[in-house]
Amino acid sequence: SYAATRYLLELGHRRIAFLSGPPAAPWARERFEGYRRALRESNIEVDDRLVFKAGCAMEDGAKAALQMLEESCDATAVQAVNDPVALGCATTFLEKGLRIPENISIVGFGNTHVGEFFRVPITTVREPKFRIGLAAMEILAQLQRGERVEPKRIPCELIVRASAAPPL
Repeated sequence: SYAATRYLLELGHRRIAFLSGPPAAPWARERFEGYRRALRESNIEVDDRLVFKAGCAMEDGAKAALQMLEESCDATAVQAVNDPVALGCATTFLEKGLRIPENISIVGFGNTHVGEFFRVPITTVREPKFRIGLAAMEILAQLQRGERVEPKRIPCELIVRASAAPPL
C-alpha cells in the first residue's frame, strides 16, 4: 500500500482517497498504515474526509465510490485496500461518466486476474504468494518445534497498468 500511494504521489496526486478494509483485519490495518506513512513522508496530512470504509468485495468498493461522489471529496486518485474494492469503485465511476485515469486514478492491491482484463486495466500491487506460502510453512514448522517466531515482511511489487496517470 505504501508503494501504491508513493506511486500516486510521484504522479502528482495530492488528494488521494483510501478505501479501507475491515478494521479488525491486520492486513487491512497495515495497508492503511502504508497509505498514511507515504502521505506523511510527503508532508501531506491524512484527511479523514478522504478515508472511506469499503470492506473487501466489489459491492463494497461500489458503495464507497458512490459515497465519494455524494460527498464531493475532490480526490484525484483512489488507493483501494484490494483489487475487488478497486474494481467495484472503478465500475461505479465509469457508470457515472468519469473517465479512468483522465478524471480519477485508481490503484488496487492483490493483482487479481480480473483487474488485468478490466475495461481499464487496474494498476495494483502484486503479492509474492508462493514466497508468502513458504514463509508461512517455515513459521508453522518453528511453532511446532516450540520456537519463538518473528513476523516476516516479504516485499511486494507495483504492477503499473492503465488506471493511473498524472492529475489534469
